[in-house]
Amino acid sequence: MEETKKPAVKFKRRTIFIKKKLQLRYMALIILSVLSGLLIIAYELTFTLNELFDKYPVLLQPVYDHFPALAYSFIYKLLIYVIFVVLISAILSHRMAGPVYRFEQTCKAVAKGDFSQRVHLRQGDQLTELQDEFNKMMDRVEAEINNKK
Repeated sequence: MEETKKPAVKFKRRTIFIKKKLQLRYMALIILSVLSGLLIIAYELTFTLNELFDKYPVLLQPVYDHFPALAYSFIYKLLIYVIFVVLISAILSHRMAGPVYRFEQTCKAVAKGDFSQRVHLRQGDQLTELQDEFNKMMDRVEAEINNKK
């Protein structure tokens, strides 16, 4: 008996937040990691500048005289950087949550008795190795069920 397999279904995700809770946690971890690094760098920079100012007050006086303008520029650039990190983390979380969503949908279909279902991820998505193993498992399960009929 010759098995017929369903062709891979092409799909495009239209929303960034597929698994909102998972993605927001993932994004929060990325953002907190980046902000923690920024805080450490800011602390070290402040500490170093204070030490230098104590040793060489005349040398760094122009920096301190222009500090408000520098601070506003720094804050502006920091906000742009944070927005950039949020966008990148949303894209990365989407690449992780999309495959999780596809696995959930396939598992729901299998649980309803459709053993012909397979997981089909987009190129570049995460979890492609899991996809391959899952599909091999489902091939085996479907073959066993067909043999018993």
